[in-house]
Amino acid sequence: MPRRLLALVSSLGLVLLVFTPTARAAPVTVKVMTLNVFYGGDEWNLATGQWCVDPAGCPETIGHVVSTIRAADADIVGLQEGTANECVIADRLGWYCEPRLQLISRYPLLDPPGADGAYALAEVTPGRFVAISNVHLPSDPYGPYWVRDGEPRPVVLDLERRTRLPAIQRELDVLPTLADAGMPVFLTGDFNSPSHLDWTPAVDAVREEVRYPVVWPVSAALADAGFRDSYREVHPNPVAVPGFTWTPPGTLESVPDEVHDRIDWVLVQGPAETLATQLVGEAGGPDVDIERDPYPTDHRGVVSTFRVEAADPAPFAAVGARRVFVGRDLDVRAHGPGSRVVLVRAGQGPAAALVSRSLGGASDVTLTFPTGTLSPGAHEALLLNASDAVLSRSPFWVYAAGTPPSLRTSKEVYEVGEPIRVRWRAAPGYRFDWLGVFSPGRGPAQNAEDCNAGTCGNGHYLLYHYTETLIQGSTLIGPASFAGYRTWPLKVGTYEIRLLMDDGYRLLGISNKFKIVHASA
Repeated sequence: MPRRLLALVSSLGLVLLVFTPTARAAPVTVKVMTLNVFYGGDEWNLATGQWCVDPAGCPETIGHVVSTIRAADADIVGLQEGTANECVIADRLGWYCEPRLQLISRYPLLDPPGADGAYALAEVTPGRFVAISNVHLPSDPYGPYWVRDGEPRPVVLDLERRTRLPAIQRELDVLPTLADAGMPVFLTGDFNSPSHLDWTPAVDAVREEVRYPVVWPVSAALADAGFRDSYREVHPNPVAVPGFTWTPPGTLESVPDEVHDRIDWVLVQGPAETLATQLVGEAGGPDVDIERDPYPTDHRGVVSTFRVEAADPAPFAAVGARRVFVGRDLDVRAHGPGSRVVLVRAGQGPAAALVSRSLGGASDVTLTFPTGTLSPGAHEALLLNASDAVLSRSPFWVYAAGTPPSLRTSKEVYEVGEPIRVRWRAAPGYRFDWLGVFSPGRGPAQNAEDCNAGTCGNGHYLLYHYTETLIQGSTLIGPASFAGYRTWPLKVGTYEIRLLMDDGYRLLGISNKFKIVHASA
């Protein structure tokens, strides 16, 4: 019996790829890695041991990142701190990239309709897939430092529940449903939190910096949701094999009284069996299995080998790009039984098709659509069956050639404490594109197209807020925004908002200037 899609809607409103059980697929072996590459992999000058001062970055360091991934013999890698260099690294490897999730892979990667950035699909054998998600949780304040500095356990647990647990909620809501329905699911990341499997009474008895056992909320919640920690599956004794990933000695962000810990994980659930797990790091490092000299980043990596039963999803069509400029071709990958793919304005049906292409009887095919006749605006690619029923919708946005990202506040004057509505369009939609509030003229706002190293004049942000990968959208700068050099509310003064790329400082656009004034009497 073929797998059939059940369109389930999560609490977040996402349509999930869920499948009824069918005959098992032949198992395949897949190696999944997590690796924090330290600010794009090019901001550490390994020759001097200092920050790279070249505005274009230090490309030789990226070369060592690439060789480290090759040495690990990984198939799929969740990167953290990619800062828009994910596809640069993938190109060096001859791989695919999915910047919306900072993923690279030797297998084709798809952003499936309905996932809304919660996960991607990797096609590990023709027509069969695994799901992969990747996270980088907030780093500050760091819980183990609070333990080191004498904070009691209830205070530390409250910090974790406020700071990091909310950042993993979407994955907790979405991913287990995929696994329960027969999809192998992997979650990689720099979780910036230890594991409840590591801060045990036995570890408390032998590690001075572990002042008391802690059931760390993020790892415990993921375990309760069905995720298995591949490193601890292979190395179950945290006393004998701590497996620290944070941090190798001599890295730029370590502190003299550092608390070393295992905060980078490869988690798994669904039809996947863990066969092996290795730690990737510097030569001679504790518990390091795959040694590199020089080692190019401040986190050790983890690479785990799995035997998986890849899933055959129900029919879908996935666009190859969510931001499209008129005149550039758009690739659409169609999977499963279907008749044709059509492009329409967002929200419209098959009768309003602007362009149509037949699948020609193929069950897995990539169709290429010209966009010269499309007008700017929101569009969707629809997969239709022979009766023109819509099987899936994949959104994308069309812009005139050369359209730069832009942003604007809803007003030019706000009262103290009044949330600031900001709208943007034509953003690249990377995982961690962000909006920073700045004082106008603070540092050189303009920077080179290829500026990756240093702050490029955009480091003195007062508050910041992520765009949540949206190409076009709006949000509120307010109490929920993250603190930078200031906390909410902003004081009386003149400000601007800058759109910056993928957790880095590469400038994409600057808003109008706006004022904060005292409340009206």
